[in-house]
Amino acid sequence: MVAQKDQPLSQEEMLDLMRAAQRTSVVQEWGQLDTGKVIDQGQVWRLVTHTFLHDRYSIFHILFNMLALYWFGRTLEIMYGSREFLLFYLAAALCGAAAYVGLDLYTGSTVPAVGASGAVLGVMMLYTVHFPREEIFYCWFFPVQMRWLMALYVIWDLHPVLLALAGDRMYSGIGHAAHLGGLAFGFVYAWYEWRLEPLLDRVPLVGARTAADRPRLRARPSRPACHTGESVRDGGEVDRVLAKVSVAGVDSLTDDERAVLRAESARLKTRARG
Repeated sequence: MVAQKDQPLSQEEMLDLMRAAQRTSVVQEWGQLDTGKVIDQGQVWRLVTHTFLHDRYSIFHILFNMLALYWFGRTLEIMYGSREFLLFYLAAALCGAAAYVGLDLYTGSTVPAVGASGAVLGVMMLYTVHFPREEIFYCWFFPVQMRWLMALYVIWDLHPVLLALAGDRMYSGIGHAAHLGGLAFGFVYAWYEWRLEPLLDRVPLVGARTAADRPRLRARPSRPACHTGESVRDGGEVDRVLAKVSVAGVDSLTDDERAVLRAESARLKTRARG
């Protein structure tokens, strides 16, 4: 037997070793984002199901994703409504998956992916556009404004993607392209003030149900105001209430503040449907 010179393992060899060392569950096998199975076999459900799966060997992966979704998502759900927020989350996951698949096709990579990071980063970007100067404590110790935190995320994810596009083979175990896809969608959605609920009108059955709900929603005033007489179009008042929710939670709101959020939510829904 002739000894071979040690050489760095290729991406495919590393993947084979990982698969040999870890047993893939049936759920992950059928739900993970696998570019080959999406493109060649038409298993398009993987573009969404991957976001509900996480690496079971890394508890911090799902922990930090779910904490971020709770911290930032609860405020956005109040602002946009539960159904619109759910549609946004799924759309962010789709955009993240599309970016990941696109990079795989360009580089020839065959590494499958799981995780909600792309969708969660889309949520964080949407929150940042609304509250760019809100200060949070990164890792519980370092105060940083949301706009600078998201700028760091973009730089951190963009660097390895650019290396991959340039032909460098680097395996970090992180779906940086999916992160960028979710971030980009969150920014564009907020910047152009998109709404996804009206798209349900074009879906059979779902659209009929939405149309049936429309008279009930349109019965509300097009310019709702809280019972104190103050217009909820006052962005400063809405921002103040949302900032309070972010710091102290929904339970800390007074009846007047809850009325402001309900009225603002009704206004957004009426504008989206009108």
